[in-house]
Amino acid sequence: MEVISLEEILKAVGGHLILDPKYNQVSTDRNVNIAGVSIDSRTVKKGDLFFAIKGEHFDGHQFIIQAISAGAVGAVVSKGVKIDLEHKNRLIIQVADTITALGNLARYYRQKLNTKIIGITGSNGKTTTKEMTYHLLSRFGSVIRPQKSFNNFIGVPLTIFEIEKKHLYGVLEMGTNAAGEIRRLSEIGAPDVAVITNISKTHLEGLGSIEGVALAKAEILDYLRNGGMFVYNFDNTWCVKVASEFKGKTVSFGLSSSAGIRGTNVRKKDSGYVFTINGNIEVYIPIPGYHNINNCLASFAVCHALGHNINTLKDAFSSFKLPSMRIEQQHIGNITVINDAYNANPESVRAALQYLSEIKTLGRKVFICGDMLELGEESPLLHREIGEIAARLNIDLLWTVGERAAEVAKAAKSSGMSERCINSFKDAADISDNEINELKENDVVLIKGSRGMHMENIIKKFSGFFMKRVPVYN
Repeated sequence: MEVISLEEILKAVGGHLILDPKYNQVSTDRNVNIAGVSIDSRTVKKGDLFFAIKGEHFDGHQFIIQAISAGAVGAVVSKGVKIDLEHKNRLIIQVADTITALGNLARYYRQKLNTKIIGITGSNGKTTTKEMTYHLLSRFGSVIRPQKSFNNFIGVPLTIFEIEKKHLYGVLEMGTNAAGEIRRLSEIGAPDVAVITNISKTHLEGLGSIEGVALAKAEILDYLRNGGMFVYNFDNTWCVKVASEFKGKTVSFGLSSSAGIRGTNVRKKDSGYVFTINGNIEVYIPIPGYHNINNCLASFAVCHALGHNINTLKDAFSSFKLPSMRIEQQHIGNITVINDAYNANPESVRAALQYLSEIKTLGRKVFICGDMLELGEESPLLHREIGEIAARLNIDLLWTVGERAAEVAKAAKSSGMSERCINSFKDAADISDNEINELKENDVVLIKGSRGMHMENIIKKFSGFFMKRVPVYN
């Protein structure tokens, strides 16, 4: 982070300095500068300004003294919270709300930067597209992106604060489950390039309908910088609709014949795919999942939107790896587990099931499906559709986890899957060693569910089981 003065911070966050009651004066030197921002007292660096964030399971106001003792020059606190200054010369800035203030300061800081910002949103593929875009842009200069899926009112500002003058590009991921959230993130990040990877039925509890999802994703364009580019998925009808109503510059990507950055001649190679971009750039991505071709095309479209020659990028993905818990294969005991447990919605589950169906294996294909959360009134129907697909794709064994996923099991059975091949559990903890022992050598197990289901815990159960199981030889 580049240094910001106290006066700049006070103006940006709309805050004021708390008076030291003992001395009846402001308890700090107004000439102080801030070299960084932190929300965690355990990772504070000297010169940081600590924002006391109140979360669901913690309250940063309880750790102000620890943060200052660790080197923070002061803290930003929410109005109405009682603060014990204890000593003179502590910088305490009071604001209406610390999360809002964090975003306002990030918005101000972003406006000081010459860095080109790429904002990425979409129902699926945000994190993978972010990683692919970072991977390509690194060929052209210094780039920064969040290490994880920091895509909310806290994560986006913290990523912006990591940007320095040396960075030519900053890649931001923007997520939402309610109207207005992407607009706020776009206001904070002010992207030069806005990307919508796709639009499908996600977070319907907060967004109401697919139309609501489209409106929410389109909010990323509300604060697109003058002359900025909108990069969108031409294979997705809702993205095309958003683009048709946008008056600025656009770049499309996809497998459709009219896409601006178009993939053709797709074929399997090893664990990934080879395809051609715009008729003359042959690209190999060494990662599974047909849907990742579109994510790759999106990253090429971003580079094109920024004016780079994409013909120089044909070999760029030879060393690329997917983020964790995205079609991540691992061998546990004598089975193969596909860990796709980071999150789930109907579209991503369909893509994962299609991938599972295409795998060549000597064993059975097993699908462990957890609840898809936040789907509102359409939840039962959307879960039943997944069960019908699992039966149609001839999945050999289906386990469901959670009350909503029980609908997947019911639909699979009514669609022709044998009841002997279906097992439903209320919770991952209910999966016992007896069930795991039913898995056979060379079975391939796909694990998928929403983040709140913590489906990765099933993999831990597998690891524990196979570590203690005594091999039986015929």
